[in-house]
Amino acid sequence: MGFKYCLSILVLSLILAACAGPVPTTPVMVVETPTIPPTDPGQTISTTAPTAYPEPVAGSVPTDSAYPGPVVGVSPTDSAYPGPGSQVMGTLVIPPSGYEPQPGDENLKRDQVFLDMASSQIVSTETKPPQVSAVLQGNLPDPCHSLRVVVTPPDANNVINLEVYSVVDTGKACITVLKPFVASIPLGNYSGGQFTVMVNGEKLGEFGTGYGPQPGDANLERGEVFLDMTASKLLTTATQPHQASALLKGDLPTPCHQLRVIVSQPDASKNINLEVYSVVDPAVMCSDVLQPFEATISLGEYSSGHYSVFVNGQLLGEFDG
Repeated sequence: MGFKYCLSILVLSLILAACAGPVPTTPVMVVETPTIPPTDPGQTISTTAPTAYPEPVAGSVPTDSAYPGPVVGVSPTDSAYPGPGSQVMGTLVIPPSGYEPQPGDENLKRDQVFLDMASSQIVSTETKPPQVSAVLQGNLPDPCHSLRVVVTPPDANNVINLEVYSVVDTGKACITVLKPFVASIPLGNYSGGQFTVMVNGEKLGEFGTGYGPQPGDANLERGEVFLDMTASKLLTTATQPHQASALLKGDLPTPCHQLRVIVSQPDASKNINLEVYSVVDPAVMCSDVLQPFEATISLGEYSSGHYSVFVNGQLLGEFDG
């Protein structure tokens, strides 16, 4: 009896399920946010939608900026720029002489000059540091030619090169007569070292600022020098006040000897005495061969008087201030 009853209930449930049909889906309800009336008649409620983009994160950099931000860099320094014509080599500034290449030279013809190397010379002042100049003498091809001088600062071998030439406008007629010139070319200030000056590939001379007694000379041995008085000479400028120099040539006993020159002030008789000798470290081995030298020694500026210059007791020459 119980089994038949359970079977009847199961069959009835199946019949009722078949007659019920498909189960309807639950509809999605869209709920609109109601506008809440203001509690105060003068108060309004903002209904602005939330922003479409998130707030920027602190420290982040936008990647879609139309222009990049300013680049923070080092502002340019206010370092001094040399004036026109000045040449700079490291800390050495070569002042302008007035004979540098000029704008418009490219439209002129480059030509030669006739240098008088025997009359040209190197001069230096008694200032600290000494100011060195090359005084050039010679002739231009004619009065229509203009002098040009390019100074190359000392190279690794302490050689200063001067390129000397002339320029002329070939479209202008000119008399064919030589035009003499004397040009003082500043080479700069030098506090030490030995330098050689070349003009158009020809040696004008040498100068140095380290010929006076040096610290440590007390530990060296004093030696002699072999002066060539016939090749040495006295140099003076034509400008006032006159700058006098002694060009000394000769030989040192060995390449290890160093030249020393002591210049005395003019005495009561207006005699200027130069004491020339050498120093050497006796503990240093050196080849026994003569070392030629050529040194330009500044004697100062003179505006009046008659002076005599002696080198180790021998008369080198005389000049008028």
